[in-house]
Order: sequence, then structure tokens, then C-alpha cells
Amino acid sequence: MELFATDLERLAFLLEADAALTLDPDALGTEAAEQSAPEELPPEKRPKYITNYIGSKQKLVDWIWKHTPEGVGTVLDAFSGSAVVAYMYKTKGLQVIANDRLRYCHHAAKAIIENNSVRLSEDEIEALLADNAKAGSFVQDNFKGIFFAKGVHALIDTIRANCDKLSGFKKDIALFGLGKTCMSGKGGFGHFSSSTDYGRRQDTPDEFKDRLRKNLQRINALVFDNDKENKAHRQDINDLLPKAKADLAYFDPPYATEFSTTNYERAYHFVEGLMTYWEGLEIKADTKVKYYETDHKTVTKANASEFFQTFLGNAKHIPNWLISYRDHAYPNEQEMKRIIGSFGKQSRMKSKDHHYAITSKHGEASNAKERLFVCAPWAKASAEREEKPVPMAAAANFHTSIPVDIRLGEGERLATEAMDVGSAGDPQFSFVLCRTGTNKNGDHFTAEELSGRHMTAVNKKVDLQHSQEFNDIVGGIVAADYLEDDNGGRVECVGELYVHDTPAARLAYKLMKRGIISQVSMECDYQEGECSVCHKRFQNKADYCTHLRKFKGRDFNGQPVFEILHGVTFTGLGLLDRKGADENARILQVASLQSQPDQSQPEGDSTMEDKTKPTDDQAVEAAKKKPAQQEGDPARVTDLEKENRQLKAQVAELQKRVQELEAEQKAAACRSRAKKLLTRLEKQGLSFASEEDREAELKRLAELSDEAFAATEAAYERLPKSAKADKDKEEKPADSDQGGKPAAKASTETPLRSDAGVRPHDVDDRKVSLEDRLRDGFMAAYRNRVGEDSPEHSQINA
Repeated sequence: MELFATDLERLAFLLEADAALTLDPDALGTEAAEQSAPEELPPEKRPKYITNYIGSKQKLVDWIWKHTPEGVGTVLDAFSGSAVVAYMYKTKGLQVIANDRLRYCHHAAKAIIENNSVRLSEDEIEALLADNAKAGSFVQDNFKGIFFAKGVHALIDTIRANCDKLSGFKKDIALFGLGKTCMSGKGGFGHFSSSTDYGRRQDTPDEFKDRLRKNLQRINALVFDNDKENKAHRQDINDLLPKAKADLAYFDPPYATEFSTTNYERAYHFVEGLMTYWEGLEIKADTKVKYYETDHKTVTKANASEFFQTFLGNAKHIPNWLISYRDHAYPNEQEMKRIIGSFGKQSRMKSKDHHYAITSKHGEASNAKERLFVCAPWAKASAEREEKPVPMAAAANFHTSIPVDIRLGEGERLATEAMDVGSAGDPQFSFVLCRTGTNKNGDHFTAEELSGRHMTAVNKKVDLQHSQEFNDIVGGIVAADYLEDDNGGRVECVGELYVHDTPAARLAYKLMKRGIISQVSMECDYQEGECSVCHKRFQNKADYCTHLRKFKGRDFNGQPVFEILHGVTFTGLGLLDRKGADENARILQVASLQSQPDQSQPEGDSTMEDKTKPTDDQAVEAAKKKPAQQEGDPARVTDLEKENRQLKAQVAELQKRVQELEAEQKAAACRSRAKKLLTRLEKQGLSFASEEDREAELKRLAELSDEAFAATEAAYERLPKSAKADKDKEEKPADSDQGGKPAAKASTETPLRSDAGVRPHDVDDRKVSLEDRLRDGFMAAYRNRVGEDSPEHSQINA
């Protein structure tokens, strides 16, 4: 049977390819004329190494080099494949160790990585193409009618027999060139998964010979000496890694995505078998593509996590790692960071947009993001943060379309480095979003949760005072990273203010630069909450235990009560002018990334770059202290005073508006809780003489303080039910309408949501059942009789 049942599956598989599969050396331009030289070419004339191998990183080598740590002398390319990354490192003057378990990949690495000087002469190239009466017929006998045009099968048999006349690096070059030529050609795929005409290369025997000549000449031109002893291995990765000695390990492993899984040995079974002329391999006769039996295990969604944990565990002694990956792969980014962290490495994830040009019909699959995990030991990562700006773990892609690499350093301004092209975006600022531990709301964040979920903050909104109005959105979060220090872990982010779009954003930027807005407050959803006292888990607040419902954020019998959040998803950020529930959530640095002053700022705004510069108040004071220096420019002092008055007026107006909004919000919340209490009491039998009386009571309850409302609520709970309510219950038992079955209860579930605002959210509790009230009443009567007044009883009824 074929490897793919449908063309759709075949195209999905091809999404893993990184180069045009119909690559023709004739299209390489004038470089081809210089490839016949048997001697080493100077670097400026050496051709670029181009491959059509699936998953090749040839378009990303400059990006990978950009994120290679400084001071690296030896690099291990553990899954070298076509060796395109290993070759890049060789051109950079590093000592390279390349490894791949497949024979074709091994010959490629031997030919251009380990080999520093050996090349094929023109006579040797022609000898490979000469007739050979002793050649076998394995390809003709087993692959007739598939993969190649008529006459090419016999030619491949002949060339393969002629390869055995060579040895050493020359044989490696010959086999590398032959395999590369079999993969390419007019039409067909780069791999060998289709037996149909759609998968057949159309080269005639003469065209096949000409293509092989050009491939061998190009390989000759790639050979050079970088004055290092480079090596190529063909070992199982888990056998090689424990004994490998290198400063950096580069991993480009096979991985499973939402769209496909990749078994390279199965995909390239023809070329892989050709390397040994199928010696010791048994072809499955009942298959259309004639692949051979192999015990190699494909990486799938089910085993991907185990696969990564195993080989990374064997590489933990290598100081630095670079791991190539992509989005929609397994394990996901959060799980990858967790696995990396479990081996003592601090990781930062870099992203780069990449389009797979094989097909345009797969939408999200075609427009992918390449991932690169940059991993270093924790101690080294901490030292680097102290010595130089630290690259953040994500690219800006929320508001602007310009991907940037944010760098933050202690006491330094923010800087951006364009990944591709484009101009600077809106002003940015760095801040601490959240720390491990418990905030004033009683929400507890673990290190494991923050390290695994911090990236959910990227591309989320920045608003004013936790506002849910679109008009109050002033920016977005563009980067996030999880860091640790002596005080625990924290999530540091970079935000972007949309000063070009809204006046509110411009004013917020101005206030932040002057330190008036200095605090932030996160917003998040979470899947489950866990009580710190009884350790029960809840998926909605209506099911809270007594500890969380009554004592969250306080003590119960001397034990702090907090909710441990699981499955956190950060949903946004509120800007505050005072401390929120997490006092450590604050703005670290503010800077403008624009090269020119912002022309869209309102009159009176300052173009000061950050808050480390003197404020207007300081300038005025300085002017007063040095009248001699200012006598020549009194207009400057007048302008500063005017600007300062304008700014203070704007601040006062903003504070007034904020206070009004807070008052409105609090009044609405108080009225809402009062309405809920009255509704509950009315269901229990409480009635009012008129609607005016009910409205008066509602207003009175809404105006009570939190403590007074709690006391009133408790007093109402102790009131006896009216006779009418009891009569109604007797006449209409709960199970009368459904044949003895309890009546269906309307859902009262509320989503688990938290924000670290100034005060905790009111909990929308479910109504206490009749059984619970009877039990509580019985216990209260019992304690009253025996004179017991336990601390727990006192607290619960306080």
C-alpha cells in the first residue's frame, strides 16, 4: 500500500518541506560556471548550499546564527539531515560535529562537513556515468514503472555500481550526489511516497546524467577547509549524546504537528536503500512504493513528549541548546519550556513567520511560525541578564505587523531589533505582570503555573483600571518571559501603547513617563481553583467550599486561606495609579521606540524619552535656585510653568474621572448584591407592603458598607420563614411535578476569573440548601444549650 491514501494527506506531508521540490541547478545563475573547479573556491565565489530535503532550514540559517550564543567553539548538529545548518556553522569557523542515523544524511555530512579538501575530478565524474557490464539490476527489477522515467532505472543501477569503485570521501561525494539527483528532477516529489504518475520524475536518462554532473560539481565547490577537525557520525541520538563534547547542541528533530507526522526513513526509503544497494533490507512486496521493513519509530502526538524528554535528558551536560520547532507541533510551546526547565535550562522562545509555498489550500498550516528555543543554564542566563539586555521570549505581533525582538536590561532603555523589515512601532514599556505566591485577593500562583503559562499573556489587551470597554483599551502585550531571582519567580512582559490611535493611550503614555501611572494589575481566567485548606478543586465559584466562600484572602483557625489557580490564561492588563492586589506588579521602564518625536501628541506633551530624565517640576525648581542662569531666558521658565499647570489639570481631570467611574462601578456592584439578597429572601417568604417599600429597602442595602451589609445579610438569614412560604412548600413539594424526581435547577455556574485589582471580586455564591440551613440551625441550638462557643463557630458567624 502507499504511504499516503489521498492527495490531501500527501500535500499535508509536503508542508514539512522547506524548499521548492523542483529545484533546477540550471537556475543557479553564473555560479554554475565556476563549479567545475577541483580546487577550493574562495568564500565569495563558493556557491550557497541548496537542498530540497524535507524540513531543511536553509532559509533560516541566518536567523539561527543570529541567536547562537557568543563564545561557542564546538557545535553538535544532532539531527543533521541535509547538513545545511552544520555547513553554516562550518562557514562561521566553528568546529562541527554532525550526526544523523540515516545513511544518505551521513554521506552528505561526510562529503561537505568532515571532508576539508577531497573532490572528484572531471574524469572521475565521467567514470561514474560510464557503462558497467557488471552492474546489478535491483532498481530495474523492483522499481520498474515508478519514481523515474523509462531508462533511468537501469542508469541508476549502473551509476550505483560505479560508486563502489571509489572509496573514502570520494565515495561519500558520489553517493551524496546520486541521492540528491534521485530526489530532484522534473515533476514528482522530493520523497518517495507515491507510485502514480504524479510522483514520477520526468527526466530522461541524458537529463538525469546532466543533472548528476551539475550536482557533483556543486558539491565539489562546497568543499573547503575551515581549519577545524570536523566529524560526521551515524549513530542513534541517545547513544551519541551522553558522550558528546560540545559547547552548543543544535536540535532539529523530527516532530509531529496537527497536520502530519514525519518518518524520514519511510519518506526517503528509495535513496536510503540505494546507499547500501538494499543490502540486508527486505522490501515489502505487497506495497506499491516498495519500501523496506524498518523498526524505526515515528514521532507522533502520543510519544512526542517522551521522545523529547529522553534525548534532551541525555544532552543535559551540554551547556547551550538551540531547538528548532514550529507552531501547532507536539509537545506544545508551554510543555517544551517545562521539559527544558526540568533539565536545569532557562529557555527563551524566538518566533519567525514562515510560509510553506507547497500549497495555498491549507490556510493555517501553510502560514506557520518557526520556533527557536534558546536554552542556557540557569546561572548563566541570570548572569547574562545582569550584564546585557535580555532578549524577551516573543515577538511583537499584537497591534503592529512588525515582528521585533525586545531586549531589556537593568537600568537600560528598551531597544528593538527588527527581525525582518519595517519601521518602529508604538511606544513600549516593560513591567512585572505577576509573581509567584499569593496576592491580596487570595489568588495563589505557583512557579510551575507561571513558567508554563506566561506566554498566554502575549497579544492580550492593556486597558485602564480593568475596564471592559473597547474605548478604554490603550495597548497590547507584545512579549512575555518567565524569570526567577532570590525572591521567587515572576512574569515580565513588554507592552505597547497605541498612541497613534487613541487620545487615552497618549495620555496614559504621558502619565507613565512621569511616574504617575506606575502600577499594573493582571487579569486572567483559569480552569480550576484549589483550596489551600481542604485542597478540594472547583471548576466554578458557585461550588466553592466554606473556606474559599467565607475566608478567601483571610485566615481560618490561624491558617491562611487562598485559592491555588490551575490552567491560568492571562487575558489582559489594567493600568493603575496606585498599588493593586499584587504590590510587585509594576512598570519597570518606559521608552519611545520612535526615531522622531511623536507629532500626534497633544499640546503640552513632552517628548522626554524615559522617567530617568528631570521632570518639569525639577526644571522649575532648578530655575528658581539659579536665577542668574535663567535671567537670560525667562520665557523658558514661563513655558515650563504653563506646561506644568496644563499637565496637572489633565491629571486632576483624569483622577476625577477615575473616581467617578469607581464610584459608579461600586454603586452598581452594591445595588446588584442588594438585589440578589432581596430576591433570595423573597423566595424564602419575605414580602413588602408595596413596591415603594421594596425599593427603599433595596436602596438602604445598596448604601451599606461591606461590613454592615454582611451583618444585615446574616440577620436576614436568621429570620424565620413566613407561614406563606411554609404553606407553599407543603402544597408544592419540589418533586411533585416530575414524578418524584427533583426539579431541574437552572445553571448558576460562573466562569473562573480573577484580576489583581484593588479589591476582590464579589463571589456569586449558590443558594445554601435547606438541608444545610437545618443542620446549621440544629448545631447552633446545640451549642447554645451546652454553652459552647468554639473559635470556628465564632468566625463563621462573625
